[in-house]
Amino acid sequence: MKKLLLIITILTQLLFSATPEQIERYISISNSEEQLITLESQFSQMQNNINSIAKEETSTYDMQLLSIRFREYLQKNMSENEIDEIMVQYKNVVLLQFVSVQNDAEYDEKEAEAYMKELQTEENASVRMNLLDEISEKLYKKENIGILFDSLMKPLMQNSKNASQIDDETMKKSKEAYIKRMIASGKVETAYSAREFTIEELEELLKIVKTPAIDHESKVIFSATAYALREFFLSMASRYDVSKH
Repeated sequence: MKKLLLIITILTQLLFSATPEQIERYISISNSEEQLITLESQFSQMQNNINSIAKEETSTYDMQLLSIRFREYLQKNMSENEIDEIMVQYKNVVLLQFVSVQNDAEYDEKEAEAYMKELQTEENASVRMNLLDEISEKLYKKENIGILFDSLMKPLMQNSKNASQIDDETMKKSKEAYIKRMIASGKVETAYSAREFTIEELEELLKIVKTPAIDHESKVIFSATAYALREFFLSMASRYDVSKH
């Protein structure tokens, strides 16, 4: 009986998992591809820096695996119906505009921080900030960011040099600090990306990110990113000295 149930479960997953064509269509219209390219570049540089500091013969992780693993996770963890529901939301011009700005390679953290200070002096600043905070809270949920820490930073720290220095309390504080930084960074990026939006457009964007489809998309993207990067982080662990970070 148990074997039969297992077979039925596997068949169900195969029948209703998103198709490769659906995944590619989704990736082409969302900002997933651009984020992956950015990650590949950033982590390639990180790998080179750590190798340089380690001053030893080390193997290099193939960054192209990030894209392969990312797509693999999406296809296994999103159904055809879920992808279709997400794609319906991407027909909305406001969401497409928001995604387009997020894909802008010219994003500058200092410029974004300066904009946040200017924003507080604008007319209707409180209304705008409240909307932006709500949008950001939906896009950067604490539990989703926690997935990144548990899948990437925690294994890296546990398998690094001088890992014995890390007790449970230290790990807990590290996770809390990581989540806090990510949420703060997410708020700035959200506000800057939507800087040209009217109040009405922000209200429309808030409605979109509140939908179950986009909520599910956000969680899956965080999980897929963690899955794609996990092996890379583990490959660096032996060269990473936690006492110096």
